[in-house]
Amino acid sequence: DFDMQLAAYNALGENDGAVVVMDRNGAIIAMVSKPDFNPNTFMTQGVDPDADAPLLNRAVSGLYPPGSTFKILTAAEYIIENGSKYKNYKYVCKGTDEFYGNKISCYGGEVHGKVNLNRAFSESCNGAFANIGLKLNTGSFKSLCEKFGFNRELSVNFEYKKSSFVLNGKSDKGEIMQTAIGQGKTGITPLENVLISSTIANKGKMMAPYVVDHTESDSGKQVKKYSPKSAGKIIDKSVAVSVKNLMKSVVKDGTASSLNRFSYRVAGKTGSAEFDSKGTSHAWFVGFAPADNPKIAVSIVVEGAGTGSRYAVPIAEKMFREYLGD
Repeated sequence: DFDMQLAAYNALGENDGAVVVMDRNGAIIAMVSKPDFNPNTFMTQGVDPDADAPLLNRAVSGLYPPGSTFKILTAAEYIIENGSKYKNYKYVCKGTDEFYGNKISCYGGEVHGKVNLNRAFSESCNGAFANIGLKLNTGSFKSLCEKFGFNRELSVNFEYKKSSFVLNGKSDKGEIMQTAIGQGKTGITPLENVLISSTIANKGKMMAPYVVDHTESDSGKQVKKYSPKSAGKIIDKSVAVSVKNLMKSVVKDGTASSLNRFSYRVAGKTGSAEFDSKGTSHAWFVGFAPADNPKIAVSIVVEGAGTGSRYAVPIAEKMFREYLGD
């Protein structure tokens, strides 16, 4: 979709990163990776020597720590293991907590106080999700993540990198907690992250992403038509709906509340993924709209920018406005 592609390109601006937008049937209607290059002058002029890997399509082959966007899967696993009792979850956030000698801090040391799962998710409380991670069956958690596409081949016909999830029964408590909050050794592509969000939007069913709608002859006659394909039922509808409601709370009164300005509801999750010893963060947002009748899902990462709320959410706002209006 030219208008969506242009809007995504302009919204990312001078930042390095990626934007992927997919409709409810799996059609990728925008895919942007920066830094980019000009294919018209590539053979004669090459690429900008100062650019950081401009030939890498970050949207499908860039591996990033997912940050708090991964809490979608942590929450899903907790709901699967606990059923309706997940609503009884309680935790007291003090900004920084210590578990088995491992310190976990919320972003900026923010103190969230008493939280249930809904508030822990909407406010992206690291302490609560580290606590939740310790309660999970790591084997079941790994199985869930692999159902969503980690460590396996995706149902696509273009080049990409596998997202990686490494927790297992031998993982120590520190690694389990870091993984549960989206840090640790997990690596995810923006493509994989839009698939997760889209699966929640589609009530647990994953659609296979595709980039070509049809091919034509030089006379304009249609040669082949590509149809949407399901990649299978990943989670039960009830679990997907519960996670969707958590994602709606992020926009209603959480870290993505600036998306409240539309006439329709948005569901999403922000993330600030630290990737170096200085605490520098990639900014993430994943989500879909309209929340109760989803038409598109988005995945946005802005490299080294800071918080998802400040740097990725405004890009998502432009994507939703371009496709769905105000």
